[in-house]
Amino acid sequence: MSILEKIRIIERLFYIKASENPLSADVGIFEGDEFMWIFDIGADESVPISLNKIQKPKNVVISHFHPDHMGNLEHAELDNIYLGANTFKYAKRGTVVESDIFFDDGERIHIFPLPSSHAKGSIGMEIGDYAFLGDATYSTMKQGRVCYNASVLKEEIAVLKRLSAKFFLISHDEKFVRQKEEIIGELEEIYNKRDPKESFIWI
Repeated sequence: MSILEKIRIIERLFYIKASENPLSADVGIFEGDEFMWIFDIGADESVPISLNKIQKPKNVVISHFHPDHMGNLEHAELDNIYLGANTFKYAKRGTVVESDIFFDDGERIHIFPLPSSHAKGSIGMEIGDYAFLGDATYSTMKQGRVCYNASVLKEEIAVLKRLSAKFFLISHDEKFVRQKEEIIGELEEIYNKRDPKESFIWI
């Protein structure tokens, strides 16, 4: 299957599947009434070539600063860019998302800060029953070991519980579309393994 094949989730909501060579994140696409909403822009150079052919105005939400999620930013023809403060340091342009932002474009679009051990300054995008989370639910590495920051994980779980979406879209996950309760359950299981004396939960 080509990375450029749009996989339909529901009407007007699609994604382009992640790839390993080159390393490129899943790219979410929502066809709004006015704008094409894109979640992450990937790193495969074919992605912006494909997206640039779309005549509709385009907004992109960048989940975090890792190259596989924002590598194509300079090659895509975009009208608006939304990103976290830490990602702005790399992109040097766009609107910094510091609190919840809402739009109405055929569906309610909710862009929100998302605490993450994986990447500081992550953000997500919720559209109806679906929420794009990028890599935010993943761990990080510290001292050569896989871990989660306990306080950040607690905050992340709280944010995810407040979302109205029933499904979470997790980049690089083979399933990609996952049940909200399944993801929250997995994160709570990790959080419950914490040592109260430790700042990190070692996996």
